Amino acid sequence: MSSTAAALPDVTAAAVTTTGNARAVGRDGKDLRRATRAGALVRVRHGTYVPAEAWAAADEAERHRLRVLAAARRLRAPVFGRESAAAVWRLPLLGDWPRDVHVLVPLASGTPSSPGVRRHRVADPAATRCVDGLAVTTVARTVVDLARAGSFARGLVLADDALRRRGVSPDDLAREVAAAGTGRGVRAARRVVAEADAGAESPGESLSRARMIELGLPQPVLQREVRDHRGLVGRVDFLWERLGVVGEFDGRLKYRAGGVGDRTADEDRVWAEKRREDRLRAAGLRVVRWTWQDALHPARLASVLASAGIRPGA
Repeated sequence: MSSTAAALPDVTAAAVTTTGNARAVGRDGKDLRRATRAGALVRVRHGTYVPAEAWAAADEAERHRLRVLAAARRLRAPVFGRESAAAVWRLPLLGDWPRDVHVLVPLASGTPSSPGVRRHRVADPAATRCVDGLAVTTVARTVVDLARAGSFARGLVLADDALRRRGVSPDDLAREVAAAGTGRGVRAARRVVAEADAGAESPGESLSRARMIELGLPQPVLQREVRDHRGLVGRVDFLWERLGVVGEFDGRLKYRAGGVGDRTADEDRVWAEKRREDRLRAAGLRVVRWTWQDALHPARLASVLASAGIRPGA
């Protein structure tokens, strides 16, 4: 699972250097190559460089965004879509980020794809927004395009995040699916849009939900507060109320009960979570936990959930 971390440096197009920019300030390609050998610059694509510090600090999502910024300096009025738009919007992507940047061009365009740039011919002009100085497809269009081309789980991770963090509405997604007509992958995108839920608080929770749907398991309520005679126990990721089961995805630190904050020592976190689980069990609830590795492998997640009585038809 990959996404751009908010703490990474915000590299703008101004930080991208091309051979043309270098000449404008009295430098040339040799200067850039020397700076690259010295470790000050990294060549992102032919004739385009970014500061080595920014590249070293970047995860794969941010490196793709840097490739997009670099491509924008060399292409004529590009419109970025698919994974490249997702990187610019900082949407989470399940799986690896591509090395090629993705550009949308008119159906009649005769310009082929080239090394580092994959061109997609589209019949309809995509609605765009300007983000970081780049023309990219809207969040809703980006989600639907990727849902048409990828797995159900990948699409649901994107759609849930768009609903929760990006101000996209279910109607926005539905309109984009309708606009796609009966093209390739539209049925898959329609399924993603139908199941999208802003209640999922993380990509791991969205992936877990996707697996539950694929496995035909009973669907839980998301982010439900649980109380006992002492008051609030905590807000749980998943609750199968009829079955008396709480599900928690352990892909990140989340301790929302008892006032334990993110800076608390590890041993205090573990102790707080143990107390929280003790209260949940005392309230008559079973607690089942799983990790990224479980969620990434449907059979493993099915086994974990079955151990708590979560099975098809339960």
